[in-house]
Amino acid sequence: MFAQALARTAQIFGNRPAVISPTGQATWLEFFGQVQSVAHGLRKLGLKPGDRVAVLAENSVEHLIIMYAVVWAGCVLVPLNTRLSVQEMTQIIEEAGATAFAGDSKNKHAFLSLAPAIRQTMELIDLDGNTGLGNPLAELADNDGMDPWKAEMSDIAALFYTGGTTGRPKGVMVSDGALTVQTLNLVNDLSISSETVYVHAPPIFHLAGAGVAHACSFTGATHVFPGDLSSDTFLRIVTDYRVTLVSLIPTMLADMMEAPNVGEAFKAVQTIVYGAAPISEVLLRKVIEQCPDVDLVQIYGQTECTGPCLILPPERHTLSGSLAGKLNTAGRANMTSEVRIADETGQTASPGVAGEILIRGPSVMLGYWKQPEITEQTLKDGWLHTGDVGVMDKDGYVRIADRLKDMIVTGGENVFCGEVENAISEHPDTITCAVVGLPDKKWGERVHAVVVVTDENTLTEVGLRDHCKTLLAGYKCPRSATFTTDPLPLSAVGKVRKDLLRDQITG
Repeated sequence: MFAQALARTAQIFGNRPAVISPTGQATWLEFFGQVQSVAHGLRKLGLKPGDRVAVLAENSVEHLIIMYAVVWAGCVLVPLNTRLSVQEMTQIIEEAGATAFAGDSKNKHAFLSLAPAIRQTMELIDLDGNTGLGNPLAELADNDGMDPWKAEMSDIAALFYTGGTTGRPKGVMVSDGALTVQTLNLVNDLSISSETVYVHAPPIFHLAGAGVAHACSFTGATHVFPGDLSSDTFLRIVTDYRVTLVSLIPTMLADMMEAPNVGEAFKAVQTIVYGAAPISEVLLRKVIEQCPDVDLVQIYGQTECTGPCLILPPERHTLSGSLAGKLNTAGRANMTSEVRIADETGQTASPGVAGEILIRGPSVMLGYWKQPEITEQTLKDGWLHTGDVGVMDKDGYVRIADRLKDMIVTGGENVFCGEVENAISEHPDTITCAVVGLPDKKWGERVHAVVVVTDENTLTEVGLRDHCKTLLAGYKCPRSATFTTDPLPLSAVGKVRKDLLRDQITG
């Protein structure tokens, strides 16, 4: 179904601009001509429907082509976060059983760092022609086209890997139907059309970036890929191409609002979509002052529900009037999501009472790849248990209160404390440790480690971070640390009292 929707775009919007990048531009007919040919090329390499294809790349036209070619050929996309460590990438590739690997020159070093035994078991695809490895994408595009694979709604379209509290990544099985439904939701909630011009800022290896990209592709909108994401370049591109849709996390949006010419640069912008954290009144006032005609939309979601499930619409981004008072919420359910708050007994909590956020609907994942026990814990009685604590008001708007799952959101990236704790524990000077999220003006939250050592002088913040960098992506490594010889505070059942640790650290 997803591939058929893409084929429709080529048929209806064929002559409209599809992609613009520093290397040129193409119409939708030209773009999908390449997608069809690359898909056929994948088949000629021996890939079959259901085979997994790992992709490690920055945002680019070529990245978008290979994403859609994988789905067009009936294969399963396995996006890799470019910030992962080699150990994390290896674990994902092995667990997913990837039979092909596509990468670009900016990530050549990471790919070469993978064990030769892994590289030799996969077909290699050179996305930009500059890696010198495997089959150039341009050569795959020389093949004749092929019809799009007609997937069943329940077929796996992608495996999006997310961190785990046990330290083991979890492959979220996203179905073709879920991907299609959520794409249509975003088309509706962001008012995307063939007139939309979207500039890529969030990485498309994340659903946050990929979801908006798909919505633009379904509607024949125009994708603009900037050469870099510096504020000056970004604002120039927004101006030059009369960009109408921008997606930014609040920290990036705050940086943009400090630019002296942002109002003029954003003159054509109609919508700014953001996520990862609610917008503050201070930032909202800046946006209203600098860009008074821009609509703001907040999205809350999870990989496990294929992206968004709560939407805070433009009319609720106000500080006065009858529609004010919802800025501290993440919004209410989108068109196809059923959301409720459950108390400790599993019953629906009354308005204003905190409980776990549960989601039900066609966008919920099929489960975790090869992890049936965790799947069973997360999907119960048809409901996705998000692990987030929320409070729903009488209008259905949900405020995110806390997390049941031990997770930190730093700069828009999810960091699972257990994963970081496992890495710290491998340091020989560590007796035990706990990781907590602390407020941070720039990142929203920062990763802070409390490490029990035999001697407080044996380990430093720099040494701890360098150690963690060998095992984890940089954004997961502690930005600050406390070293102590005292035992960690424990609850009656022996669990670390992280609430007490936070209070001790923050004073």
